[in-house]
Amino acid sequence: MNKLGLRKIEDDIDFRKAMEKKAAELRLKELQAKASVENLTKERLNEIAKQHGIILALNPKLRAEVEVLQKKYNIPKSRIIREQITEKDVLGKKLSKIDYEKLGLLAYQRVLMQKEETGGVFPLAEVFEMVNTGDLKGRIEPKDVLKALKILKKNKMIEDIKELDTGAVMIYFFPIQFTSDQVKIMEIAKEKGYVSLEDVCTKLNWSQERALRALQSLEKTGAAKFREDIIKGKNWYFPSI
Repeated sequence: MNKLGLRKIEDDIDFRKAMEKKAAELRLKELQAKASVENLTKERLNEIAKQHGIILALNPKLRAEVEVLQKKYNIPKSRIIREQITEKDVLGKKLSKIDYEKLGLLAYQRVLMQKEETGGVFPLAEVFEMVNTGDLKGRIEPKDVLKALKILKKNKMIEDIKELDTGAVMIYFFPIQFTSDQVKIMEIAKEKGYVSLEDVCTKLNWSQERALRALQSLEKTGAAKFREDIIKGKNWYFPSI
């Protein structure tokens, strides 16, 4: 291969690396934007308090509203989050020591802001990717995130942590009954008692990733059973419907 050919390959590699870096930067900004909970409305504050028994008391202008919600839903002080967590908060001033409780809260806040898209059920690997950003990039490992999430479970802030037969660890941030994506799929399943991935994507106008995540989470809880046959193809059946 001549020098011009080699140079073109090198240029292509450099271009791909630059694009990957840019995509990573945009993804980080997207996550940070979704994780911003400082400007919650009264309605959203009430919804979160009602569904999850947690108050995000980050806006001082809503102090009176926070007190009302605390009494209304009998929420203990330990479940009132009073600060927006960032990567730097997790590492402290010296950026050297992991605050596991804050690491868990960082994951929780990022999941909370995209709950409607995901349902709040994640493999540990995905939760790790959510928080392995910015100042935390390369400073934490999945075992650190698992330790942090176990603190959240102990404090009754998340629903459950389960290890599957495959060895994968699933994190259930919210009770199944509060997962709107799962409820929507079960409504569709009432027509025939089962749904396919295509049914969900078409009727709810979802991406395959979002639909498959919700279907698999229903399967893992036992609400749905996956079956594949020559005639009907791949489907999820709902025995209780």
